[in-house]
Amino acid sequence: MPDPTMIGLIVLMFAGFYFMIIRPQQKRAKEQKAHMETLAPGVRVMTISGIVGTIKHLGEKQAIIEISPGVEMTVVKGAISMQSVDDEFEYADDNEDNAEPDVTDDVPTADQN
Repeated sequence: MPDPTMIGLIVLMFAGFYFMIIRPQQKRAKEQKAHMETLAPGVRVMTISGIVGTIKHLGEKQAIIEISPGVEMTVVKGAISMQSVDDEFEYADDNEDNAEPDVTDDVPTADQN
């Protein structure tokens, strides 16, 4: 007959294994599934590689995100790590403040030599 202490240690080991490895993994999978269900076109997201963009189209396995005006890329939905990213920069097509100065006025002509 096996020693009751040995059986107790084996049961304790399996319980520890469950609470240290299996249960946290199940919890993360559940959170990831809930996160994927909240994704929708127009939501700002960040991929696991750090690329920030806006979801344009959403499929079963993939998403198309726009990373800058007119630039889109396709990613696997599992690569989207978070949403509601606070943007540090804003992009505008007609940005007059950052227009380059006209440098042709400073160029000497042949008459000035």
